[in-house]
Amino acid sequence: MSEVGGIARAFYTSRNGKLSPLDVRAVGAICGLGIAALEGGNYKNALLSCQALLKRKPNEPSALALKALSISLGPKPLSSASQQELLKAVDVIKAGGNGAALNDADLLMVVSSALRRVDRGEEALAILAEATQKHPDNEDVAQEAFLHYVRVVEQRSAQQISMRMSKTFEDERYLWWSIMSIVLQIRDLSNPQAELLLLLAERQLTTHFAKSSTSDSSDSLSSSEYASPHEFHVVTRLLELRAQYAAAMPSISSSSSSPSSLVLPSLPPSDSPRTPQQALLAHLSSTEGDKWCERNLGFELWRREAELRYGTVDGGEWKQLWQRLEMTLEKGDTNWHTMLYLVRSAVSIAAGSSASYFDSPLPTGKPSAAGLELLNQTRGSFQKLSSQSPKAKVERGFLLGLLEIARECRTREWEEVDPFFPLVEAYFTQFSTKMCCFDDLHPYLEILSAEESLKLQEVLKGIAETKDKLSLSQAQRVINALKIARFLAVDPAEETERAAAEDYLFRYFETLPLELQPADDFALLAGQAFVSAYHLSHDRSYLERALVVLDHALVRSKYKYQIRILHINLLRLLGASSAALTHYRTFGVKNIQYDTLSHLVLNRGATFAIDAGKEAGVHDEVLVTSRWYKAGQKEAAEMCVKAFTYNNSSKIEDFTEFRQRLDNSLQKSLVIVETLRTRLVRGLLDTAAIDEAIADLESVTATPAAFLSDNRDFKTLPNFQPKNASTIWQQTELGGRVNADWLRAFATIYSRFLIPSADLPQPTEPRATLTRSEAALLAFSAAAQRALVAALGQSAEAEQAALSFFKEQADLFASAAEDAKTLPWELVQIAEVTLEGFSLLELGIEQRLDEMAANKLPDQPKHSKRLRNFRNAARDLVRAVGQKMTAHGKKVAKERSKFVAAVSNLTQFPALNEDILTNFAHALVESRRAAAEGLGAAIHRRCVK
Repeated sequence: MSEVGGIARAFYTSRNGKLSPLDVRAVGAICGLGIAALEGGNYKNALLSCQALLKRKPNEPSALALKALSISLGPKPLSSASQQELLKAVDVIKAGGNGAALNDADLLMVVSSALRRVDRGEEALAILAEATQKHPDNEDVAQEAFLHYVRVVEQRSAQQISMRMSKTFEDERYLWWSIMSIVLQIRDLSNPQAELLLLLAERQLTTHFAKSSTSDSSDSLSSSEYASPHEFHVVTRLLELRAQYAAAMPSISSSSSSPSSLVLPSLPPSDSPRTPQQALLAHLSSTEGDKWCERNLGFELWRREAELRYGTVDGGEWKQLWQRLEMTLEKGDTNWHTMLYLVRSAVSIAAGSSASYFDSPLPTGKPSAAGLELLNQTRGSFQKLSSQSPKAKVERGFLLGLLEIARECRTREWEEVDPFFPLVEAYFTQFSTKMCCFDDLHPYLEILSAEESLKLQEVLKGIAETKDKLSLSQAQRVINALKIARFLAVDPAEETERAAAEDYLFRYFETLPLELQPADDFALLAGQAFVSAYHLSHDRSYLERALVVLDHALVRSKYKYQIRILHINLLRLLGASSAALTHYRTFGVKNIQYDTLSHLVLNRGATFAIDAGKEAGVHDEVLVTSRWYKAGQKEAAEMCVKAFTYNNSSKIEDFTEFRQRLDNSLQKSLVIVETLRTRLVRGLLDTAAIDEAIADLESVTATPAAFLSDNRDFKTLPNFQPKNASTIWQQTELGGRVNADWLRAFATIYSRFLIPSADLPQPTEPRATLTRSEAALLAFSAAAQRALVAALGQSAEAEQAALSFFKEQADLFASAAEDAKTLPWELVQIAEVTLEGFSLLELGIEQRLDEMAANKLPDQPKHSKRLRNFRNAARDLVRAVGQKMTAHGKKVAKERSKFVAAVSNLTQFPALNEDILTNFAHALVESRRAAAEGLGAAIHRRCVK
């Protein structure tokens, strides 16, 4: 609601100079309520104040606009009467004084905001279009219209009005607004009007700089200079897009691919035509390009990438890049980007192509002699720096540069200029006391041969097995040695992993007294080794041991988020959802973290939608995350508007990209589905919410899978598992990783019951991501839909096919409960999916009866009786699963001693005595019991009817 307060404040300020003192006081009272009451959700007081002013002045535009804003903030969904009242107020504003009110930019801001809040975006756009048409000379109105178009992603309209503004008004920024609007339209390389828009932008730039060169003003800038980094950025981006289009669509017309008519401070007229790629490179290598790249590191990095991507051997760009970077290195630059691109430019010359750096396969063939010569010179520079530079002892980039050259030669199957293994060993010897050593070496460890891996493991073995008391640097050296040795391990056995975990744990307690907590990495290694042992043996006690270790580590290092993430994953695997939620809330997730980290507890969140505790459990987190997405999308839109307002061109595309990724977020769609699932199984999906649910599912399926952005962060938990094993994330997720296929499967499941008569396409079954119960639910939805719409006398077969789902789930639950390899979460999910299927069936029956009543289909009473019997048959089968789940919950409550016995070998470490284990066992068992008994009770309540 802070946006509302900002609008009210701005509106009140603008009124001071436009209204009489009496009306200002009245409007001020309303705005005061807008700032105080509206932000607290009390829109009624503001509405009453508006009505009071309208009694004195019935058609006062300010009061009408604030009235519309107040109505738009009412409870959603708005009643039809409220919507009509809002639209009536807007119509009066439009008609008043023959459209005079449309000449007030501040008034338009309030009205457009009100319309957007009630999903009347088209009306808001129409009002702004009418305002700019009736008052073309009002700069404030034009600005408000442009910013609104940016806010609602109407980039074409934004470009058109900003182009008119650049011709009508003197402010130069409107020209740059227009060109950036073109950039935003064509940035995804799929706009069919790209060629025309590029030509338009070229014409605008040429006209602008030609006008600058003929200006008589003594203080005007020379046409050979850009006035600001903003101008240089926009021109560079436009030239880059031209080059990208030419590369992606070679058939683009010669008129747009030959930019000799384009005159820029960095691109003077030329008799010979330039390709778009050549134009970009000439622009960046010009005197102006040098000036701005020297002042701004971002521009310099941009130039390096463009030269690498679009340069050629014959054009000499790679050689020039190499020479410039070599000179930079000699001057003392230690930026890793400089060293990396020095190597890449030499490799590109040797290979005759740089395509492999931009998602293309490695080229085959021998390297050129000139390229090899440059590689050897580069190698010589790094060797000299690594041995003679004053920074050699602390600067990792010199040795990493040598490793990068060796890696390029090995992966391209060229003759190696340096033996690879000694370089890896040398780097470890010099920098193994740094925390980043393992991460630095990771890409090079991946290409070690089997023989080299064994040799390195032998070198590391002596370091890792040292029994001396460790200093801080020695502890870090041992940690890096253990990480590398673990990464290189081949097919470790269960016993090996158990012994490794206990050794890591010994190291953990040994190094706890040291400052900076290097011991935390030993705890993570121990936890991951226990997880690996579980996957090799399916002995659940290994997961329980990992939990005990991680829980103890969190007592000493409560801010070590990597440990907490692994702890949350393991708690969910063991069915202790409430305990996992407690740890998740400790993070204090906020802002964009809802998009990147909420999957920690919302992945298959409906599994734990019901809990016996007082709190709503995961349902609360689902709702909080859903609310953030709505607020976050509005905030992202305002960030785009502010970037234009403050002429921050380098951020315009960044914020636009951020907004686009948020709008198309896979996690956002998954949260929508999980919200629907949790509301259903908790019995909170009432009749009033059906239309909203249908609209939500339509929005989920509207975005093609290829356009979904997976912003979930899986890198926050470092992977210390062997390179041939699955990652720690994959090993600790609930089932296969949910993706767009899983999303569409569940959208289809729910759509079949929300709209039983709809003819929905059968989704490709995502077997890799659906669990056994979820796959059964998908098949059940198809059978149940056929049964719901079947004619009298033809429904028996479809009904029996649907009922078989409940029988299968009951049998699956019974067999899983007896299987020692079944994880607790799997048992909970079988019961939850059974309840979900029954709840969906009840929903589908209600929806089908409503459809038949609305369409006045014959034999409605007979169908009603048939469907009621169908539901009762399913209920009897579901009831048995609920009874078994309740019994299982009671059994879980007695497993504390069993847990303590399973992890008793941890008592060899004094800090993990029996009291500690017993207390942890009690907390874990209580959390598991609450989940099991809560779900059993929920099934019982649903089946009482």
